[in-house]
Amino acid sequence: MRTHVSTSRRGGRLRLPLALGMAAALVAACGTEQEGTSAGGGGGGGEECANSEEAQATYREAWTTAAEQLGLEELEPVEEEICEVDTSEWAAEPKNGDTYRIAFAAQGPTNSWGLTNEEAFRAHAEELGVEVLYASANGDATAQVDNIQQLASQDPDAMVVVPMGDGITGQVQAAASQGIPVVLCAGRLGADSGAVSTVTRQYELLGTMYAEWLVQQLGGEGQVAVLSGLAGVPTAEFQKAAALEVFSRYPGIEVVTEQYTEWSPTVAKTVAANLVTQYPELDGIWSDSGYGDLGVVQAYQEAGRPVPPMTGDAINAFLKAVQGTDVKFALSSFPPEQSTQCLDTAMSVLEGEPVLDKVYIESPSFTHEQLDQYVRPECSDNLFVPSGLPDEQLRELGLC
Repeated sequence: MRTHVSTSRRGGRLRLPLALGMAAALVAACGTEQEGTSAGGGGGGGEECANSEEAQATYREAWTTAAEQLGLEELEPVEEEICEVDTSEWAAEPKNGDTYRIAFAAQGPTNSWGLTNEEAFRAHAEELGVEVLYASANGDATAQVDNIQQLASQDPDAMVVVPMGDGITGQVQAAASQGIPVVLCAGRLGADSGAVSTVTRQYELLGTMYAEWLVQQLGGEGQVAVLSGLAGVPTAEFQKAAALEVFSRYPGIEVVTEQYTEWSPTVAKTVAANLVTQYPELDGIWSDSGYGDLGVVQAYQEAGRPVPPMTGDAINAFLKAVQGTDVKFALSSFPPEQSTQCLDTAMSVLEGEPVLDKVYIESPSFTHEQLDQYVRPECSDNLFVPSGLPDEQLRELGLC
């Protein structure tokens, strides 16, 4: 574990442009389909919350928008209740001095998603003038258990957690019981976690729309491989579960294999090389990852085989690899910059402003037909596109 504490001046409240463009990738959180795990996760620390009609309408609208962007007739939203939480019990002045201290239990800069996620958080914290207590899990759920305990022992005003697994639920509950409001960021836990709010992308939307697009491409018939990221994390498991639910409704679709690529091009390339030989008639690949997609394309190209239609999130390396080819794909994003909205939500809680128990991040979806609008040839392979960070910051990070 690496722990770093940084302090910045207190300033005005600023918000980065999250709703319009940003991209997806590796992030970890709770296990799959565990008892007590709600579709939205987190939520109000057990307190009563009122249904927000506006948020409910926005939730449904996101499904309609995604369908339009991917050329689908419609997408039926998964039933979801989104509530407004009264945060007056958490409203407080800074505990120490005149600066709020926000604990950030992060994934760690284990890849470009994690790096961008953290840098966006730090930059926004400086804009807001808050002090950040930082702990990196380095992608290890066990390490995050200790991280949260150590951060809570410093008695921060609030805590933002990028959950690496459902094993941290007890520590989140303990922090909440100490009077520390917790916001889950880019991942979710069960409804009993004690978290006030969960800020993330809609897993069920991503998994469903990818599957429906693939079914449409195949005309409702064909062999499909399902390639998920890391076993036990929601970015993989909840998307996968949603996809399998869709495929189960089409008798002509045969899911011939389900495998994990660890969101790694190297691992995915090995998996795909086996697909080429084991399933030579494979018609489509459902994937949740641009990292994985890159390895798949490399394996098929080296084997001299056409790449089946595929899905995933939007990383610049994949777009560069398929630009000028006839590879068909549908992509969306899981924006690393959503950490700024996680911080905004934590600050709203401290100010006693009502927040939603589930804050779903909006991101664009697109297909191979819009590739030229999103690829950034001048930028790093590691850039998640479209990015919500200004070009100056992308250059500072070495991403452009």
